[in-house]
Amino acid sequence: MEEKIVSLKQQGLTLKQIAEQLDMPIGKVQYAWRKWRSQHGEPAKPVAAAPKRKTEGKKAMTPKSKQVPASSGTQVASTLQHELPVQSPLLDKGPDGFWKLPDRYDQDLMHAVVQSPNAVYVFWEVSDSVKETLSMQFMRPWEDLPKAFRILDITLLDYASGHANRSYTFELPEMTNSWFVRPLDPNTTYVFEFGIRTMEGEFLPLLASSPIDTPRAEPAGHGRFAEPVRRWQYGEVESPELLDTLPKYSAYRFVR
Repeated sequence: MEEKIVSLKQQGLTLKQIAEQLDMPIGKVQYAWRKWRSQHGEPAKPVAAAPKRKTEGKKAMTPKSKQVPASSGTQVASTLQHELPVQSPLLDKGPDGFWKLPDRYDQDLMHAVVQSPNAVYVFWEVSDSVKETLSMQFMRPWEDLPKAFRILDITLLDYASGHANRSYTFELPEMTNSWFVRPLDPNTTYVFEFGIRTMEGEFLPLLASSPIDTPRAEPAGHGRFAEPVRRWQYGEVESPELLDTLPKYSAYRFVR
């Protein structure tokens, strides 16, 4: 299978096209390609052929270039060879010759974007190094590890403290990298986590989004915590209620 991947790559196919043609996960194709490159190094022919193709294309478009001396052609080819490494390795060329954005950036990230008071769009990415580490630790391929997603309601709480008002965890299909989370409560603070299930069935978080607030679904009125503020101001309670992560004497400077 590795020889087949190398053969298709040398024919000019991208890793995504090879994965689709061989019906394989793109992660396996990327791993096999990196393994082959580390064992054999970069072949010399493709690097030398690229300037040649560009030079031929330039000659076809500009007939006058045929009169350029051989020494000038050698200098142009040499210049192109030096310029090739400057191009970003994250970009592949599409079938039409135009640059296209990569499918992934090999980074650990998770972002949440509010869509409405009741819905949030979340997308994430796990780097290859983390995948390989987990595969070795659990002695199972990354594709066989069960993926899970957790929703945490941390309204008026500090996420770093490990506390949450409530949480909900559900399984994810393999190769999922985004999710529309709904229905959610308006005017609530959420954190979303992506992780795997261990062999004991416990949730192991790998990524976490920044805390995000869903907007109100109705006019603010007197504030969500107007009544707790009134009880504290009039001495009905000794300390502020609900806002247990804020300083006692400045808890109600701003009412949510």
